[in-house]
Amino acid sequence: MKHLKIYHAIRLIRRQGSIRQAAELLAISPSALNRSIQSFEESIGASVFERIPTGVRLTSAGELLLDLVERHLIEFEEFQRQLGNLRDGHSGKLRIGISDDISAGLPLLAVRDLEADMPGISTETSCGDALRSLRQREIDLAIVTNPETDRSVEVLTSLQVRLAAYVTPDWPEARDGLGLWDLVLARLVLPPEGTGARTVISHSLRRHALEEGTATSVPAAQLWQAMSKDARACIFPSTVFHGAPGPVPLRLLPLDVGSVQISVLRLAGVPLSSPAQCLLRNVDRRLNAEI
Repeated sequence: MKHLKIYHAIRLIRRQGSIRQAAELLAISPSALNRSIQSFEESIGASVFERIPTGVRLTSAGELLLDLVERHLIEFEEFQRQLGNLRDGHSGKLRIGISDDISAGLPLLAVRDLEADMPGISTETSCGDALRSLRQREIDLAIVTNPETDRSVEVLTSLQVRLAAYVTPDWPEARDGLGLWDLVLARLVLPPEGTGARTVISHSLRRHALEEGTATSVPAAQLWQAMSKDARACIFPSTVFHGAPGPVPLRLLPLDVGSVQISVLRLAGVPLSSPAQCLLRNVDRRLNAEI
């Protein structure tokens, strides 16, 4: 258990880039933390950190050690979760990361399903760069669109879902029906740059020789606020619109904007806990209902 404390400290120092800042978060003095690191370095016969003017950074040996530390910590955290399940049935916490372009609707409904199925499980849901968070061991599962994967992650389930275009009720009608060219003439509400959905939307517009024009980029979780002003149009994955209707009634347009792949990922080689398996089943069931 003593090594667990120093492992946690090494990981925190690496993230903060400073022994002083890590010590503040650990509620100990910087000198005490520095002594602990130096003692550990002596025990393994190698320097873990290189002292630089702005703080510290990992040495080559430290980089090798960090990979071992991360795997050891995540395996121990999984052991603690499984031990909790053995002790009182279903307990512990599942950390889920969702990319910004699908941070509403289906993924959150799947989390709600998990909470109903396993009421003793706490959930922690975050948005943003879920793939980065997964690789840094900050979350247990990532739900993302069109992920760029490598050997460090494993795709657990994946399905193509269509992109949907919606307009507010006061959007003007067109005699021959609305097309993509009508939407780009006004302000479009779109997923953030860099997300899988935004990339597909941009490619789809270019295929029709269109430019995005003026756009409001928001995470899916903030879509309803963005659509509550004036006559507006939006394009998001269809899963975003699942669940209870938002405060603004929207009208679906019969447009083919393309599709995105929604995937659930874990770190390669990391055991899948019972709550993670439950969430995976719920996401898979809801995604397949899209077909």
